[in-house]
Amino acid sequence: MHPRLRTFTFAVFATIALASCSKDDAPAPEPQPDGNEILSSTRWITTVVTDSVGKDVTAANMGFVGLADYLPNGNYVFFNTDGTPRGDEGYYFITPDNSKRILVSRTRNYTRVVDVVKLTKEIFTYRVVNGTGATVNVEHKPVK
Repeated sequence: MHPRLRTFTFAVFATIALASCSKDDAPAPEPQPDGNEILSSTRWITTVVTDSVGKDVTAANMGFVGLADYLPNGNYVFFNTDGTPRGDEGYYFITPDNSKRILVSRTRNYTRVVDVVKLTKEIFTYRVVNGTGATVNVEHKPVK
């Protein structure tokens, strides 16, 4: 075998051997749950609205309080807590990293992007700036 070919062959095999011994053999991280599937799995009811220090400010933020149906087809419908229609329907989605919820209202002509604080099958909390400029957390739980 020609010396240069032998050197090249050795270099190729050494590279393959070193690459196969890398620390990339760690288990892959768990995939994130699909936030859109979680939202569309149940009807949600607002349980509390809190300010930046955790104080209950629900009474002053009733515009965020009610029932929400997030449908599997990407549509949403909001209702008052007594089940009557709120007149707010449109499209929604959760970003792939589950960090934002985006609403595009067809009936009230607005778009709102909020930070998702927590999203599991047991709780959905988002952070939004209210009409007075205060940041509040709006917590929801599944309707039983």
